[in-house]
Amino acid sequence: MPSNSTYPAVIHIRDFVEHIEPDPTRPGKGQSMQLRISLNIPLKDIQSEDVEHDEIPTLIRFFNEGNQPDLYKPNTFVYSSGSFLTTSDNDEEFHIIIHAHTLHRHPGNEEDTETYFMHCPEAAQPTVTFLGIVLERGGELNGGPTLLHYRFRTTVYNSSTRTYHTFPVTVYFKNGPRWANFPALNINSYVFLTGRIFGLTKKHRQLAVVTDDIHFLPTPTHHLPATPSSTGKRKRVDRWSQRAGPQTPTKSAPSSLTDSLPFVHPRLDFSATVSLDDEDEGATQITWPVSADEDEPSPPATTAPPETRSRRQRKT
Repeated sequence: MPSNSTYPAVIHIRDFVEHIEPDPTRPGKGQSMQLRISLNIPLKDIQSEDVEHDEIPTLIRFFNEGNQPDLYKPNTFVYSSGSFLTTSDNDEEFHIIIHAHTLHRHPGNEEDTETYFMHCPEAAQPTVTFLGIVLERGGELNGGPTLLHYRFRTTVYNSSTRTYHTFPVTVYFKNGPRWANFPALNINSYVFLTGRIFGLTKKHRQLAVVTDDIHFLPTPTHHLPATPSSTGKRKRVDRWSQRAGPQTPTKSAPSSLTDSLPFVHPRLDFSATVSLDDEDEGATQITWPVSADEDEPSPPATTAPPETRSRRQRKT
């Protein structure tokens, strides 16, 4: 994975607000706000000797679309999901930065803390999903006080500084039969992982994540661009012009070529008659039309009918 490539890193949390303030990375923009939270990590059934369980300072940066600064007051319980990164500079403590995609508050009157806290949901371990590179391995599965773990490196886009940000995450595998036959992760392999934060590592101050699901990805054969390059407007396919019109497709419009041609009725001439039997007056007669290519027959000559004499004997 190139160091200047970004991949998704998403987090889901729920906790209480301690303080609300303007986003310091966007000065002059009154609707850009920041929530300060001490992210509570409940102690579950997973422990490792190199991980400590403590609250994690967290910043939730968001855009207040409704322009309601009083919506998120201290002690308000919020649900948030968004892209995240971790930072630990020399002059400040380790903390998580969340650029919120969604942010909702638990209903109720937070000023009545006793009643409000009673109806808030219980604490839950934050869920994360990210893509990273395997750097090193440590610990042992189903043996020893330190769980089997791998240290990852992931790179994300920091929208606050508009630059790329790389940070490490340590991924742990819980003891038990589930991962007993799972193959070891190769160094520099690409892994897409989903898990839950259960603390911070004691040595390097990194997020400690217990694995829930994992997927292997093939190694890319090319470097991704640092930023999406703009090569001008791409010609867009006009799909709307290809839709059927108001006319029903089965009722096709008549062709202009066929409309311009005159319709000629065939001419039938019954003057040509053939008698199959001159002596049988009731015999069947056959007639046929005269084609346009043939000359019209001349009318038959009028002749006097032959004289018919009676064969009866005369009386004498």
